[in-house]
Amino acid sequence: MSRVSNCNPNAAVICAATALMLLAAAPAADAGQEPVPIEGEPRHSLKFENAHVRFFDVELEPGYRALYHWHRNDRVFVNILPANTVAQDWGGNPSAREPRAIGETYFIRYSRSPKAHRVSNSDLRPYRVTDTEILSGCGGQAQWREGRNQTLILQNDRVFVTRVMLHPGESAELPGPCGMLVSVSGGDLVIGAPGETSPLTMHRAGFHWRTSRLTQTLTNAGSRVFQGVDIRIKR
Repeated sequence: MSRVSNCNPNAAVICAATALMLLAAAPAADAGQEPVPIEGEPRHSLKFENAHVRFFDVELEPGYRALYHWHRNDRVFVNILPANTVAQDWGGNPSAREPRAIGETYFIRYSRSPKAHRVSNSDLRPYRVTDTEILSGCGGQAQWREGRNQTLILQNDRVFVTRVMLHPGESAELPGPCGMLVSVSGGDLVIGAPGETSPLTMHRAGFHWRTSRLTQTLTNAGSRVFQGVDIRIKR
């Protein structure tokens, strides 16, 4: 997926200056800081946890410099709000990064190469991304396939991930168990098996975890297009 444009042209000089200040100040400002567990980084908000996943909502206000923190398990990231950022591995040099597109989704296999790093927001806009940490699967997963109104984003031995796009009144089938639906746009939805549906209101960066082995039908009951990312855990 393509990257979005850089910060507002009218504020380009300010954005560039902010990035340069973060790059220049990074080595001295945190000399000697030991990396913390990811849940110890103040802007990595742990919203949900069970035996299979941990779900973090990460929101960095303009100018925020994160603490160094560890990633040790595989993770799926979904970009919610784009911004220019500066990334720095522990012991390494800072590197400026352009914004990712809204809804851009990517998998990082930290279980093989654990890493401590930090990300700073060098933009005038907030930066927001969701982080689904994979711990274990549920077993007995349904067939790995795309359903209607879904597009395959990525697939490997840990996850099967689709993008869900629903216009008002449209539906998609979400197999279970072990599924994490992440909301990119927010919306008013209905979810459930036949005869057992319930309303589901999702805000931007919201989530819905499902454990039922029955396939769930997700219907857009609102007036706007709903965009989400469905993460199915394999193991």
